[in-house]
Amino acid sequence: MAAPSNKPVGYQVSVIVLSLIVVILGTVIYMQVKQDREKQVALAASEKNRQGVEAALKKRDEEFEDFAKLTGNGTATSEYGLGDDNITKVRGAGLADIDKADVPAERTYKAAINKLVQQSSDLKQDREKIRLDLEALQKNLLDLQRQYDVQVKTQNDGRVRAEGDLTDATKSKDEEVRAKQKVIDELRQSVNEAATELENEKTAHATDTKKLNEEITKLTAINIRLSNDIDELKKVSFEVPDGFVRWVDNQNGRVWINIGEADNLPKRMTFSVYNKSHNGVARGSEDIKGAIEVTRIVDAHTAEARIIKDDLYRPITKGDPIFTPIWSPGRRENFSFVGIIDLDGDGKSDRQKLHELVAGAGATIDNEVDDNGKRIRYTKFPNDFVDHGEGVPGIDVNTKFLVIGQIPDITLAAKDEDKERIARILEKLKQLKGEAQQQGVRIVNLNDFLSWIGYQPQRRLYVPGTEQGDYPLKAGVRAAPVDKVSGQVSGAINGNKRIKPATSNNAVSPVFNK
Repeated sequence: MAAPSNKPVGYQVSVIVLSLIVVILGTVIYMQVKQDREKQVALAASEKNRQGVEAALKKRDEEFEDFAKLTGNGTATSEYGLGDDNITKVRGAGLADIDKADVPAERTYKAAINKLVQQSSDLKQDREKIRLDLEALQKNLLDLQRQYDVQVKTQNDGRVRAEGDLTDATKSKDEEVRAKQKVIDELRQSVNEAATELENEKTAHATDTKKLNEEITKLTAINIRLSNDIDELKKVSFEVPDGFVRWVDNQNGRVWINIGEADNLPKRMTFSVYNKSHNGVARGSEDIKGAIEVTRIVDAHTAEARIIKDDLYRPITKGDPIFTPIWSPGRRENFSFVGIIDLDGDGKSDRQKLHELVAGAGATIDNEVDDNGKRIRYTKFPNDFVDHGEGVPGIDVNTKFLVIGQIPDITLAAKDEDKERIARILEKLKQLKGEAQQQGVRIVNLNDFLSWIGYQPQRRLYVPGTEQGDYPLKAGVRAAPVDKVSGQVSGAINGNKRIKPATSNNAVSPVFNK
């Protein structure tokens, strides 16, 4: 039996493949058509939604434009400006309108309208009250007018009667009046002559008074000048020594004085030391031979002090008087100061150091003129004070000295502010001098005051290249020999003329070893 042919099988396969392809293509076309229909439906829905959004947006724009016109800001830009206070935008312009109503809390049209309505209501009430007051005033005015008319009528009737009576009295009194008028004229002439004479006497008296006042002023100035000259020549002082030197240890620079704990003597108090044959303490510096500073309180009437200044040719000895004006046993001394306070001559103000010296001694400053020419009165020295003015006390009998510091020369001032400052100082100086002269307070200069209290200025070692007040120097080619100032005063320049005995080290000079 012969084998079957392959052609029909291949044909069948081709038919099957074609059928499958047709089915797949049909399925794909069906799915594509279905998807296209779904997309068309979705597109139609999207178009419908877009139209709805555009309609809503258009409605929103119309409402926004109507709101802008309603608020009076229709001319502003169509942009709302959320979060923006720019007045060119609707929101900013609206807020600007609200702010005109001065709403203290929330910035809304409702709050602004409510406040304006309230203000309008208040204004209506005020207007009604004013209207009622006006009606009451008009009523009172009408009543007063009626009373005035009645009084005018009464006065007119009285005037008519008085005029009639006056006419009758005038007729009957003409001769009497003429006679009296003649007497009056004579008296008036006498009064005028007396007034002229009195005026001439007043003028002459005023001229004499002016001349006498000028002479008094001149004599007062001469008296003050002569008093100052006499005081400068005689230097009369009613001060007495505060104590005396009991013992002296010149080798160690120590002295012991006859005042101590019972006298309330504080440590570090400085005294000036006088010659035994002095012409009076607190007169000048010629009788001062040295200065001491209390270092230790020994007992009730003894204290130890170190010599801070003495003279080789006038050494401090037993029995020498000591004196300081800023301390007295059992009493607080008062002082007044004016002028620049420069204690060490470095061109800088040492007013704070002066306050420390005075306060440390238990004394006080009652009146002071600072470096700017401001006068103050201390109520509790040194921290509490008030500006001097009307009603504020000045120098009185409790003030011991008026101390005058350095007074700048106004002709040397270059700046206007310096001239004004110096002018204020000079004005306050004149005031304080006048008060001191009236109260009998002694006027002294700062240098004498410092010498009386035994003050010694501290001079420090100069380091090249550093600024020392108003005297700057340039550094040389060699480095500075020290790095800083220790605060100790060199013994070679401390102004102490006392020479301590030389000491031996038991070594033989090389000259004698040859």
